[in-house]
Amino acid sequence: MHRRHFLAGLGAATLAPTIARAIDYGSDIGWLIDVMAKRYAYLPDRHVDLDKLRDIYVPKAQAVSDDRAFLGVLESVLAEFHDHHIEANTNNADSPQLVPTSAEIWAGFRDSEAIVEDVRPGSSLAAAGLRAGHRILTIGGVPVRNAVAAAAPQALASPDPEADDYTLRVLLAGTHRARRVFSFGGRDGIEHRVDLPPHERPADAPLLTLRHVDLEIAWLRIGNSLGDTALVAAFDKALDDVRDTRGLILDLRDTPSGGNTDVAEPILGRFVNKKTYYQRQFAPGPGKVFPQNSTQRWVRPRGPFEAKNNLVVLCDRWTGSMGEGMTIGFDAMGRAAIVGTRMAGLCGATEGVTLPASGIGVHFPTLRLYHLNGTPRERFVPHYNIDLASAEGEDPILARGIAVLREMPR
Repeated sequence: MHRRHFLAGLGAATLAPTIARAIDYGSDIGWLIDVMAKRYAYLPDRHVDLDKLRDIYVPKAQAVSDDRAFLGVLESVLAEFHDHHIEANTNNADSPQLVPTSAEIWAGFRDSEAIVEDVRPGSSLAAAGLRAGHRILTIGGVPVRNAVAAAAPQALASPDPEADDYTLRVLLAGTHRARRVFSFGGRDGIEHRVDLPPHERPADAPLLTLRHVDLEIAWLRIGNSLGDTALVAAFDKALDDVRDTRGLILDLRDTPSGGNTDVAEPILGRFVNKKTYYQRQFAPGPGKVFPQNSTQRWVRPRGPFEAKNNLVVLCDRWTGSMGEGMTIGFDAMGRAAIVGTRMAGLCGATEGVTLPASGIGVHFPTLRLYHLNGTPRERFVPHYNIDLASAEGEDPILARGIAVLREMPR
């Protein structure tokens, strides 16, 4: 099972009440840093000084005496790598919310200003009036640059703008306990204040929803269910229901928690009539170079029939991990037009390790993933790239997807 889906299940379970144990927590931090040095596939990109990391956090871990306090130290260590695809497999009320799974806003710095790129549709922040193009002004009453600087990684070997963007998104997502308090500047030039409770994941949602745009175009939206094997049968039934439509929109904009290939590959296999490659993967190591030492993943045709509908795939910042793999897969296979924005940019494929002293699990990427053309999955940009800050309408990505479908030859 993919890490993000797995953690989504464990996310509701928090650490047991504080229990003092005779544990050398410092050894866990040292052990983890050694493992990351050998196996973390994206280490060269993160600009982390591992010796400095060890000097800062091993003493902090040695100074704590229970699992709850140690988790706070561990989460700080993991944040130093500023990679949303690295997490512990447990949390408590003070733990940061998962990004993108429990984030309602995607933002980054442009020319020193914190700019909103997207807001999750239907979220509390969307209801509060936050929109793409707005500027984040303060977080917790502190100017945004100061708030980010106070929470930024401490062990960087050199400045990294991606670390600032990562920290900004984590702060905006908040924790499981604290209220989300920040302000933003809208197009009216007025500072607007947000004060909302922590994000809560919605109740059980359907595996997918199917609607008809008109008599010729169907819209199939996958829920956050790419780790649920029941989705395959539900998807097959939906395809059967739209078999005679000219065009199909496959909406992957609600897949932030990833999933697994046992679900994704059977879905991809419904759209091909022969063995077809869709993605490259590469395990860095001494003497290994990309693409010579990479391997290719492929899918085989899967009946009962090949879906021959014209196809558009929709993606955005809440298209995560396995959803990202499916998106670049459809593009690499030449099977769909991709419409939307940059995706969550979750790096690679992850594996888990268990810290020997505390028993806490940590997941991090050990394989780099690529489009067949060599583009890193996390850097993929849709052919039809929508600037939401300047776009109009309630759902400009869907509207553009429908327009692209209607322009395709019959």
